[in-house]
Amino acid sequence: MAIFFSQDMQCIDHKDEISGNVGEDYAVFEQGASAGNVGKPKLVEKNKANPVALLLSSVMMLRHLQFPSFADRLENAVRRVIEEGKFRTKDLGGSSTTQQVVDAVIANLE
Repeated sequence: MAIFFSQDMQCIDHKDEISGNVGEDYAVFEQGASAGNVGKPKLVEKNKANPVALLLSSVMMLRHLQFPSFADRLENAVRRVIEEGKFRTKDLGGSSTTQQVVDAVIANLE
């Protein structure tokens, strides 16, 4: 399964997995319930949760806070890891752990 990103950071295949609620005084950015990890503590405990939706919601938060260069760096790192295909959790067709995917994203930050 591939994940593609549109210009405005929506996951085209899974666009309902990340969300942001912006009010006058507060903003909340989160992975959606359909991201696959919500309500499944065993995935988290076993280090098998997919961190991509959480990382992409962080990109949305960084853009909201007007840190576009940091948002771009994180978005591009996630994109490179997904496109390379070496580090993917089971739901994306791989066998990597949560930590392995996160470490790969960190290694791809420029």
